[in-house]
Amino acid sequence: MKLDMLVATGALLVVCAAPARGADWDHDANIEAAVGAVVASYRQGGPAEMERVVGACYGGITDSGDTDEQVQRLESCAGMDFAAFLIDRRDAEQLGRERSAFFAAEKIMGRVERLGDWYHNPGVETQIIRAWSRSAVEALERSGLF
Repeated sequence: MKLDMLVATGALLVVCAAPARGADWDHDANIEAAVGAVVASYRQGGPAEMERVVGACYGGITDSGDTDEQVQRLESCAGMDFAAFLIDRRDAEQLGRERSAFFAAEKIMGRVERLGDWYHNPGVETQIIRAWSRSAVEALERSGLF
């Protein structure tokens, strides 16, 4: 693992633990499971099924309840989103089809930026989103799909 990735992962762990009331989770395992779910949905039903699964994931996030639980859920959805973006891009290039509007970069960032509901520091949000993206790419590479 590269030094910058270690620093980003460390920052993510510190930042995500900051609002916690004693709870924390394995961020890498959370994203790994999310990427596994989106890969399985892609294999089952293609891009349309990925859209359904990712949309449903975000639909499960509420503005109330335990902060840790909501951020953990958002982390999972973001991992799905970033992986699905890459799968969609690859398919569009290899199969000559149109890219899904659902997985356009600005749409993904709009969904992931819900992180601002819990963290109000744009620098911190950016660090977290970058770490989530890197973890999703690594998990997607391990999935055997890429």
